[in-house]
Amino acid sequence: MLAEIRTVVFDLDGTLTVPEIDFDGLRRSLNLPAGVSITHAIAGMQPDQQRAAMQIVQAEERRAARMAVTNPGARELVHALRERDIGTAIVTRNMLEASEIILQAIDVRIDVLITREFGPMKPAPEPVLEALRRTGGSPESALMVGDFGDDMQAGRAAGTRTCLVMNGPGPPRFAADLHVPTPSELLELFMQAWIQPAQ
Repeated sequence: MLAEIRTVVFDLDGTLTVPEIDFDGLRRSLNLPAGVSITHAIAGMQPDQQRAAMQIVQAEERRAARMAVTNPGARELVHALRERDIGTAIVTRNMLEASEIILQAIDVRIDVLITREFGPMKPAPEPVLEALRRTGGSPESALMVGDFGDDMQAGRAAGTRTCLVMNGPGPPRFAADLHVPTPSELLELFMQAWIQPAQ
């Protein structure tokens, strides 16, 4: 499967970076129930509530961006993909400002960056399809890599293969074509696929 991949679309927080944003704490700050999508909950608020909520979210995003730490193997994985002319993209719910701070902090270069300013957000397939359009990739030869169910849903809805980064032990929390503890293990799988003789 991985030998056929020509484009890799990554989530950002918790995928290329070590999970840093305290989403449960953020939900408490916003008076939201546990487990709900923060961005979708904010979208359903009244305009005044939306503005106040977004100020809280943006402050947390900036704080987390300044603290960003590369997930094990993430930089090496992106570098290896780019060396093989495999398209790379990021689809994140983060705002553009924070995303650019993170990428500079972790020294990762990618071809395309899709942030929440784009419009529809994961689990909708549109941002993944837009990333593929901009990289010239096709869903059939693409892999969506993320750490959450919405990443996997977006990838499947867009027609890509999926890889869940678990960031810890235990059984996978979400269904995916591949499950890896960190990006390091995904890099190992890619390298094995690249050296396999042609069938």
